[in-house]
Amino acid sequence: MKKIVIVLIFLGMIICLSAQSPWLGSDKVTHFTASAFLTYWNYGMSKDFGQQNARNSLIFSVNLTAFMGAGKEFSDKYILKSEWDWHDIAYDLAGICAGMILINNME
Repeated sequence: MKKIVIVLIFLGMIICLSAQSPWLGSDKVTHFTASAFLTYWNYGMSKDFGQQNARNSLIFSVNLTAFMGAGKEFSDKYILKSEWDWHDIAYDLAGICAGMILINNME
């Protein structure tokens, strides 16, 4: 199962890199992979160093990663003066879900 999930993630990244659409592109791959990594990383930090149980670590990880994604879009809009991109938020949420799948399958 782990191999299938990893292969699907890489196939999705290749498709995103090769297409031109508001839903596809290299920026979306970055949002997805960064959110998946941060979810997994924050979970490990909370559980190992924060001495939290699995449930609290997962809640902390998901909330912190979602806050970071929203903060990035907020900074894009108000500091860089670009547009708020809901597509990026969707990829952040998909990355959080992928990170949760990795957490569930790696324990």
